[in-house]
Amino acid sequence: MAQVLLALTRTQSSKQDLMEGKLTVGYWHIRGLAAPLRMMCVYSGVPFENATYIVNGEPGSWDTSAWLKDAKPALKAKNSLMNLPYVIDGDVVVTQSQACLQYLARKLGLYGEGVVENANVDQISSEVMDLRNGAVGVFYGGGLDKFYENTVPVSYGKFESWLEQQGTVYTVGPKPTAGDFHLWEMLDQHEMCAKDQGFASPIANFPRLQALYEAFRKEPTLESYFNGDMYKLSVNNKMAVWGA
Repeated sequence: MAQVLLALTRTQSSKQDLMEGKLTVGYWHIRGLAAPLRMMCVYSGVPFENATYIVNGEPGSWDTSAWLKDAKPALKAKNSLMNLPYVIDGDVVVTQSQACLQYLARKLGLYGEGVVENANVDQISSEVMDLRNGAVGVFYGGGLDKFYENTVPVSYGKFESWLEQQGTVYTVGPKPTAGDFHLWEMLDQHEMCAKDQGFASPIANFPRLQALYEAFRKEPTLESYFNGDMYKLSVNNKMAVWGA
């Protein structure tokens, strides 16, 4: 059965004016690809419904009907591309991970200023997605040791050099933009996984990434998120090798 949760956020009058109808963010009952979207809403003080879909069953007979059978058909009637995650904003139904991130970035003012910063946000978001896609492969398929030995340091090195070139704590200016939310989520997942597996901290040799990671975690407007149920969700779904 689909589970719908209402994220409790501080609502600012300016954000109330922005929102004509309540946003909905939909995803599996995990952090996964929805975590950056949820954090963006909480950071911006915008109330939203956190619609989650639980996988039941056991290995060999996983039951995903809460999404595929119960919820998806009605949403697909509104958007033929329907998949998870999705964002509903009044009559607008957006799906695909990057499209959802960019939609919220524009709506919530987390897309930078002007075309150059917009492009920088897009570059970071795409680079983070490359890191995520590799991580998903090992989180669900195995091979964590080689991934943390070979892949993660190369990816982190790119972000470290970017931050050095920009000269800012965050990837596009002094405040978080959309790419930072996804980047932070992946940094956090990798710190968690490395600790669980007895690996060295992946971020230890990247001081600028460390600074971003720590600054983001201390953002006052995200305190309710980090102290709440959404952050406590499993990173991955039940069939994962790690993070379930």
